[in-house]
Amino acid sequence: MNKKLLILIIIVGIVIIVLSGSWLTWFLKAEKPLNVYILDKTVPVMERTEHKSLSWLLNHEKYIKPDGNLYDIKKDYYGFFPINSKSQEFDFRSIRIHEIENIAEEYDMLYYADTYGVYYNEWYKSDTRDVKHTQKVYGGLNQNDYLLLKEMKELKKLIITEFNLFNAPTNGLIREKVENLFGLSWSGWTGKYFSSLDTVSNYSFPKWIVNLYMEQNNNEWHFTNAGIVLVHKFGTIAILEYGTHLTEEIPLIITKQDAMNRYGLPEIVHYPQWFDITFSSDNNNVLANFKIHVNSSGDSILRNYNLKPVFPAVIEHTGDYNFYYFGGDFAENTINSKTAFFEPYHNIISVFNGSNNQSTNEFFWQFYVPMMTKILDDYYVTLDKRE
Repeated sequence: MNKKLLILIIIVGIVIIVLSGSWLTWFLKAEKPLNVYILDKTVPVMERTEHKSLSWLLNHEKYIKPDGNLYDIKKDYYGFFPINSKSQEFDFRSIRIHEIENIAEEYDMLYYADTYGVYYNEWYKSDTRDVKHTQKVYGGLNQNDYLLLKEMKELKKLIITEFNLFNAPTNGLIREKVENLFGLSWSGWTGKYFSSLDTVSNYSFPKWIVNLYMEQNNNEWHFTNAGIVLVHKFGTIAILEYGTHLTEEIPLIITKQDAMNRYGLPEIVHYPQWFDITFSSDNNNVLANFKIHVNSSGDSILRNYNLKPVFPAVIEHTGDYNFYYFGGDFAENTINSKTAFFEPYHNIISVFNGSNNQSTNEFFWQFYVPMMTKILDDYYVTLDKRE
């Protein structure tokens, strides 16, 4: 037999054995019944990326629904359901006011992954760069969503919410109710890192950001490096460019020592996704902060808008109720859902995902997975004790 062919057969055989053993290890894991209410109103594509990380984690940790089945990323959530983008068919699943008490009793926990929604230019047009806001197809946190939060809080069920809980199209009254319910205060600002602000070389850069900024700055746009875009709820755009305003390109999440010990988190991880600037009352515990590395020029821009370069990334409240607020688009990731069924996969892949800081992989494997695994495991133990 050809030597190269023999080596290839051996390698393929080893891969098959490793994958089979990995799947078998996962298959033999104990199932953990956990009824999770997932809300994702931002599903303009079939991939469901806004809650993909959560679904992956639930399946990987073998949390199952009351019917004994694993969680299906395409079915097991409330919100927007794309059916056929070509024929523009969609559906949505929302709760009605008379269902709230029963749902709160039925579900063990809830996770609001994204409430922004789907807009006309995203669902009916292929080019979504031209404008920020058009007519809403579906979205925004509504009164029933708020009432469910309130009911779950009173029942001391686990509540996890994320970035874009407060922003448009959620109206001001609902936002204020949620802020008061959990001791939070949104500044009105959201932001995101971009590897290039050059609109010529980076064709995918959102055109609505450029248009708004130029309207506010004498029709000028002179940014070419990497940078962070800050967007206010009333449309104001602030730009922090690397080299001009920033000493480091990408925002960091810096975890406090106690949270590092409890959740097995690194002290520092890069975070290149959307975030918001939300503050917490003293009744809550800030586990980790975002940090933007600004120079004096960048700090001047932040101070002009009453902002600081350090603000909460993870807010926790435990004891009289169980609540977490993630100040970023934490559950969004492009991970392959099928990898959830291989037990040591995350231990291996996490080692190789610390070099590309501009990818969400580092954040997903080193921060989101260990933190969420610990949160779910700890909560599941309390459910067992309660039964």
